[in-house]
Amino acid sequence: GLFRIYPLPEDPRILPPPRQFQELPANVSQDCLVRVYIIRAFNLQPKDVNGLCDPYIKIKLGKERMADREEYIPNTLDPVFGRTYELTCTIPLEKDLKISLFDFDLFSPDDIVGDTTIDLENRLMSHYGANCGLPQTYCVAGPTQWRDQLLPSELLENHIQAKNLPQTEISEDGSKAVFMGRTYLLSDFETKVPSHGFLGPAKERMALHLLRTCGLVSEHIETRTLYDSALPGIDQGKLQMWVDVFPLYLGDPGPPFDITPRKPRKYELRCIIWNTKDVDLEDTNIFGDKMSDIYVKGWLDGQEEDKQRTDVHYRSLAGEGNFNWRFIFTLD
Repeated sequence: GLFRIYPLPEDPRILPPPRQFQELPANVSQDCLVRVYIIRAFNLQPKDVNGLCDPYIKIKLGKERMADREEYIPNTLDPVFGRTYELTCTIPLEKDLKISLFDFDLFSPDDIVGDTTIDLENRLMSHYGANCGLPQTYCVAGPTQWRDQLLPSELLENHIQAKNLPQTEISEDGSKAVFMGRTYLLSDFETKVPSHGFLGPAKERMALHLLRTCGLVSEHIETRTLYDSALPGIDQGKLQMWVDVFPLYLGDPGPPFDITPRKPRKYELRCIIWNTKDVDLEDTNIFGDKMSDIYVKGWLDGQEEDKQRTDVHYRSLAGEGNFNWRFIFTLD
């Protein structure tokens, strides 16, 4: 905080000096929507006798609790979750988001692997936009659709007002802007426009690029350390995730990201063997001529148990073998 003492003027008609902080956040509680994205964990401490664990997620925020016990991932220390959770809370009354990983056990009580706690009030009240990171581009559709409640131009206006900065001048077509005494061109930020066709208006894209020059929090994945209260200070593994916090009075946010892990698809690989040539002749027939019985063997790395081979071209005298054979491998 900051304390300032001002001498009162003798003339009561004189206005008091201006306040040091002109834009302070409202001193009231805020209802918020919280989105928690859990991507994966790695280097977890084993909890089972086989040296592995069966982790699942538990989330606690105020009175809300979520548990994915039935969605545990068996026999791994590096689980990939790809889960999204939505909760509501009132900040600062319910500000501590606790994310825990537990080890699933069928008969005995589940063991805690580790947990991490995030102060949501600190992120919501931050002047660095920590409640929702800035993406690299402004898209109105597609997998990277804008998910904040305010447009980039509105976020820029709020930032200018909070920091008491001079107003920004952006051209109508969004190709040019003057910000903090400097001139920016949209082409300076977008050297190559993507071909997906999801980009929003140029004016909003320019506002987003200007915001990204202000030292605000960019869109990123957090890697948080998990701890167990029974073993204080000892690393129990890492959790990769991120959190978005949206005040409800600003309206509905954009759609959440889909971080569901891609499921493997079945493919069939076909390899046709026609012929060979210049094969080393390592045998000798009864007439003393060099010869070789030739066949071809093939397999995929990681699937050595599924080795396949052609028929045999017997008694090749020139190192040539003729085949009409097809290997068929299935893979994910």
